Amino acid sequence: MLTSEFFNDLKLSPVSSLLAILITAIGLISLFFVLVLYLTDSRIEKHNNNYKDIYRIETSFNLPNGDEVKSAQIPFPLISVLKNDKDIKSIDYIVRIFTNLHVNDKTYSNIDIYAISTDFFNTLNPYQQKNLYLTQNEIIITPEFNQQYLHLDNPQGHVITLGDKGQFLIKDVVEFNPSSRFKTAAVIAFAPEILDGYHDKRHDWYDTHAYAFITMKSGMSPTPEQLNSHIIQHAPQLPGAPFSPEEFIQLSARNIADIHYDNALPDEISTVVSSSYLNILYASGIFVFFATTMNFFNINNVINTKKRNSFYIKKAVGASNFQLIIEAFLIATFQTAFVLLVALFILMSLVQFSDSARELIFTHGSYNISTALSITTVLTYAAILLAHYLFLLTLTLPNNTYSHNIAIAAQSSQSLYMTRIMFCMQIIIAGIIIYLWAGIMTQMHFMKNYNFGYEKENIITFILSDKLKSKTAINNLQDELRNAVGINNISLSSWRPFDMSRHNISVFHNNQQEKDKLLTVNILKVNKNFINTWGVNILAGEKNLLLPSDNSNVYHAVATKSFMTLMGQQSYDHILNTVFYINENNSQQSVRVLNVIDDFYLADREDTPPPLLILIQNSPQRYGAVKLENIQDFGKVEKILKHHHVNTEHIKSINKLHKEYFSNNILMYNTINTVTLFTVILVLISTIIISTSETKRLEKTLAIMESIGGSIYTHIIFFIQQSIIPIVIAVIISLPVSFLLLHNWLSQYSVIKGLSYVYAAGSFISFILCVIIVMTITLIFNSHILNSQKKK
Repeated sequence: MLTSEFFNDLKLSPVSSLLAILITAIGLISLFFVLVLYLTDSRIEKHNNNYKDIYRIETSFNLPNGDEVKSAQIPFPLISVLKNDKDIKSIDYIVRIFTNLHVNDKTYSNIDIYAISTDFFNTLNPYQQKNLYLTQNEIIITPEFNQQYLHLDNPQGHVITLGDKGQFLIKDVVEFNPSSRFKTAAVIAFAPEILDGYHDKRHDWYDTHAYAFITMKSGMSPTPEQLNSHIIQHAPQLPGAPFSPEEFIQLSARNIADIHYDNALPDEISTVVSSSYLNILYASGIFVFFATTMNFFNINNVINTKKRNSFYIKKAVGASNFQLIIEAFLIATFQTAFVLLVALFILMSLVQFSDSARELIFTHGSYNISTALSITTVLTYAAILLAHYLFLLTLTLPNNTYSHNIAIAAQSSQSLYMTRIMFCMQIIIAGIIIYLWAGIMTQMHFMKNYNFGYEKENIITFILSDKLKSKTAINNLQDELRNAVGINNISLSSWRPFDMSRHNISVFHNNQQEKDKLLTVNILKVNKNFINTWGVNILAGEKNLLLPSDNSNVYHAVATKSFMTLMGQQSYDHILNTVFYINENNSQQSVRVLNVIDDFYLADREDTPPPLLILIQNSPQRYGAVKLENIQDFGKVEKILKHHHVNTEHIKSINKLHKEYFSNNILMYNTINTVTLFTVILVLISTIIISTSETKRLEKTLAIMESIGGSIYTHIIFFIQQSIIPIVIAVIISLPVSFLLLHNWLSQYSVIKGLSYVYAAGSFISFILCVIIVMTITLIFNSHILNSQKKK
C-alpha cells in the first residue's frame, strides 16, 4: 500500500519521475566528488605531529629592475641564525642535489636526490613507515624511484653510485603516506661533502640552498617582520649594490599544511595544486548539486500538480495532514533509495571506464569515501523531503474557512509561485555559470594561444647530460641528428620556456645619465643557432654574423626591443653602434650588440615583455633545442639523446611544455565546459517541463483567446508575459553578481583580455533568449498537440 503511491507516480509521469531520479543522482555524484576532494585536501600533511606549529621558510629576491624571484628555499647561513631564535623550537632542512645515478651499467643524468638533516624524520615524515633513520652512505627510495631507474626485484640491500657523492646502500623501500604531497623519492643523510661548494655557501646570503622547516613554540607563528629582522642583523651589504639586504631579500613562512597550494615556486618539492582550480571544482560541484536540486523541485512540483485531485480526495475522506506528511516521507525515501542506486551504478561505471575517477576513489582512503557518501546522501534526502513538504504546504496553508473554490485557487497560486521561484533560482545559477564560463574561457584562450614571441611547433628541448657538456660531444650529437633526421643545428641556451631561474646583471653605456647606470636586465647565454631554432623575429642587424667574440674582454650579443627602450636608444643604428658594459667575474666586460630582435616572453604573459640581453657563447649551456621538419621524428631524436645519457623525462616538445605549464588552466577549461553544458541542459529540461505545465494551466485562457480571433502570435506574447517575471528577476540578480565574480577572478592576471567581459555578457544574453525561445517552441508544440486532441 505504502509503496503503491511511489509506483503510481511512476505510472502517472514516467518520463518526469525517471528524469528527476537520474538528474538528482548526477547531482549526488557531483557533490560526492567535491566532498572527497575537500576531505582529502583538508588532511594533507596533518598526519605529522604538531603540524600546526611547523612552517616552511620561503625567500623572495626583489631585483633592481622590478622583477621578483621566488624560491621555496633559503640561504644556507640563515639555518644557523634561525637555530638561535628564541621562538623557534627546532629547524630541519632538506638539501636538493642533482647528480648522476650509475646502476646496472647504465647512467642517468640530473637525478633528484634529497639530503636531510639528522632529526628531519622526527619532525616531518612523508612516508608510511615509522622510526626512519639514516646514517652516512645509506639511502631510502620509493617503489616509483625503483621502477623508473633501478628495475630491481628486491632493491633493499643493493648498492648504487650517485655521481661523485659515492656509493650508497639501499636501506629500505618506503611508501608515501597518502596524506603527504612531498616528492622526495630518494633520500640520504646530509653531510657537508654532499653539497658542492659547501664552505662558500655557508656564507652566501644572496642565493638559496636548502628547504628549511621550523617548529615554532606552541601557539606561536612566525611573522615576516620577525623573519626579516634576521636579514637586517646578519646579511652583509653587497659592495656597490644600490639596495640594502632587507630590500633585496624577503622571507615569508607557510604552514606545512598549506605548501601543497601552488605559489609559483620554481623549485617546489611538493606536488602542488592550484587553489583557483580547487575553488572552481568546489564551486562547480556545489552549483551542479543546487541546479539538480532545483530541477528536482520543479519536476516534483509538476508531478504533484498532476495528482492534486488525489490529495483533495484523501483529505475529503478524512486523511489528516500528518498522514499526508508520512506518505510524502515514504515516497521521498523510495526516491532517495532509487537515486542512490542510480548514483552507485554511475560511480561503478566511472570507476570501470575513467582512470581519473578510479584514482580519485581508490587513493583517498575509505574514511573519506564513506564520510563523503554519507553526507551527500543525507543532503540529497533532505532536499527531496523539502521538495515534498513545500508542495504539501501549498495544500494545507489555505484556511479551512475559505470556500472550496477560493481554497483551490489559493493552492494553485501558491504552487505556481513555488514553481516560479525554483525556476528563477535555477536561471540565476545557470546565468552565473554561463557568464563566468564565457569570460574565463576567453581569458584562458588568450593566455594559452597568445604569441609568446618564439615558435612552438616542431621544437624539442632537453637538458644536457654530463656527457654532452663538451664541444666535441655536441658536434658528435649534431652529426648523428643530421644523419638520422636531417637536423643541421643544435641550439644551446641557459633558458627554455617557463624556466623560472633568472640571471640578472647591471648594464650601462657611456651616454647614460648616472642614475640609469644601475639598471639591471635578464641575461641569457646562447650559441649562434638560438635565433634560427626558436624563430625569433630579427628587427635589425640581420646581415651581421652571430659568432662569439674572439676577444675575451668583449661579448657579442643580441638585444630585444625592450632592452633598446630601457637603454634609451632612439634607433636601431644607435644601439648597434653603442658599446655596453657589464661587470662579470669581478671585471668590466664590453658588450657589442649584433642583432636587435623582437620581444619574447621567458615564462607567462606579462604587462610588458622583459628586457633581454642575450650573450653569444660557444660553451655548453643547461638546455639544448632542435627544430624538426616533422614532429613524427620525435622518437628517433629521443632515442639518440637517450644514447647520450639524456634523461627521457627532460626531453620535451615546446607544445608539451606549454601544456604542462597551463595544465591547471586546461583542467579548469574542461571542468567549466562540462559544468556549463550540464547546467544548460538542466535549465532547458526545466524550461520544457515548466512550459508544458504552464500550457496546460492556461489551456482554457488560450482557447478563449483563440475563439475571439487571437492568433498564435498573441498566444506567444501572452504566454511570455505570464512567464517573464522570474526571468527578469533572475537577470537583475545574476548579471551584477556574475560581473563581480568574473572581475575578481580576472584580477589574478597581469594582462586581461577586454573581450572577456563582452563575450560573457553576450553569452548571458544568448542564454536568456534561448530560454525564451525554448518556452515559445514548447508552447507551439503543446498547443498543436492539444488542438489535435480536440479535433479527434
